[in-house]
Amino acid sequence: MAASPVRLTNPDKLLWRDISKADLRDYYEAAATRLMPFVANRPLTIIRAPDGFKGEVFYQRHAMKGMSKLIGTVKVKGEPKPYLMITSAEALPALAQIAAVEIHPWASTASALEQPDYLTFDLDPDKGLSFADLRRAAFDMRDYLHRLGLGAFLKVTGGKGLHVVAPLQPRAEWEEAKEFARALVEAMAADKPDAYTTNVRKARRKGRVFLDYLRNGRTATAVAAWSPRAREGAPIAVPIAWSFIEKKRAVPRFTLDRAAAAFKTADPWKDYERACRPLPSLEALKKL
Repeated sequence: MAASPVRLTNPDKLLWRDISKADLRDYYEAAATRLMPFVANRPLTIIRAPDGFKGEVFYQRHAMKGMSKLIGTVKVKGEPKPYLMITSAEALPALAQIAAVEIHPWASTASALEQPDYLTFDLDPDKGLSFADLRRAAFDMRDYLHRLGLGAFLKVTGGKGLHVVAPLQPRAEWEEAKEFARALVEAMAADKPDAYTTNVRKARRKGRVFLDYLRNGRTATAVAAWSPRAREGAPIAVPIAWSFIEKKRAVPRFTLDRAAAAFKTADPWKDYERACRPLPSLEALKKL
């Protein structure tokens, strides 16, 4: 990527314990090739931490005065103000300048805002469950998706859970996609009620993995693949191969300061675009 015209103010400002704004810019530039396919040309919600992740942290969806012109906007029907959007890798340093420590894109692009092009299933284990329990949930989710003819791609979130992502051809509307996601997780929970739950109340999740489909709503978002997180240690959300977790005893952890090694490995999501399929019908799900 060519040198950015963005000038960083306070480049030595620490956003994490040993990671500065300049380090964040360098990360975004290094990650651009893998990050941009998941954030470009989509409405964005960013999480900003101008005084570091332990200071005031807030969500931002709309442009503000003084923001770089490299960060564009997109009009969203029903929203009073345009959403933030970036169209080129040159805008990534501008995100670093405003201390955007997380990037949460819509699951649709500006050219088809009302038709999502992927589903995200967030697998959140109850306290005390082993990684084996979480891994089993991920593989069960993959099995359901494959039986429906959909692809299944795995991502560590930088937290305790996992995301399973199913790429779609952008044909179905938001409500149809969300209803399908809801029906799928409810079918999984019904098959194994002692292992999985779809109940949002934490008190009702004891000993089970929560299967969260709610990130598939129109304005709901999930953290982008390769985005940093506003958490201790500067973890990043990273796509991984299914084989990578087969013998792991804990959720794999990747951090911003050690990301260079991940960029040198083969892309575990290299077949992502080829895996895009139309959203199956609810009738197909009922036949499983």
